[in-house]
Amino acid sequence: MKSIRVNLVLAAVAALFLTAACSVAPDAKEDPNADAAYKREHRSEGYREAQSSQPRKD
Repeated sequence: MKSIRVNLVLAAVAALFLTAACSVAPDAKEDPNADAAYKREHRSEGYREAQSSQPRKD
């Protein structure tokens, strides 16, 4: 009985994780600001460093 509950909890957590990880980009025609914010949030770190006006300090 305990293993059934553990499996059920693990399945629920996996379902929530997969649902949250697969975000869909907003429609640019409906809300251009939300689309731009989504694109900013999903840029790679290297792109942010390349576009930064601050020089990198090693």
